[in-house]
Amino acid sequence: MAQDRTGMDETATPELVAFLRARLRDDWNYARDALVKDGRRWRAERTVLVLDTGAEIEDVFLGPADHMARFDPERVFAEFNAKQAIVDAYEAGLETGAATDYLQGLCKAIAWLAVVYADHADYRESWRPS
Repeated sequence: MAQDRTGMDETATPELVAFLRARLRDDWNYARDALVKDGRRWRAERTVLVLDTGAEIEDVFLGPADHMARFDPERVFAEFNAKQAIVDAYEAGLETGAATDYLQGLCKAIAWLAVVYADHADYRESWRPS
């Protein structure tokens, strides 16, 4: 990873932090829109899976269904809160002038959190951790 004049990694730039916050908010919004309103959780059953092309796959095997159920909206909300806390800690460290090693560790954490969204059009390869 490139370093700035203080020797800190440049990976977690303000643009990367803004990108990560926007992707977290996207995940939150998708989960909110998929949430079952009466508090029930998703479960895996043989069902129809509809792809983004509009094609339907009937009688989905339990493996893919289990995966989809595991990443239900409640799980996304929990991950959002955990990831948001890491981003908040990073920004708080910048504001308070925390130790350089602490900030370098958080810079790397921010980069690794963002790499999950590397397929997004706004992701920059320069952010990819080494």
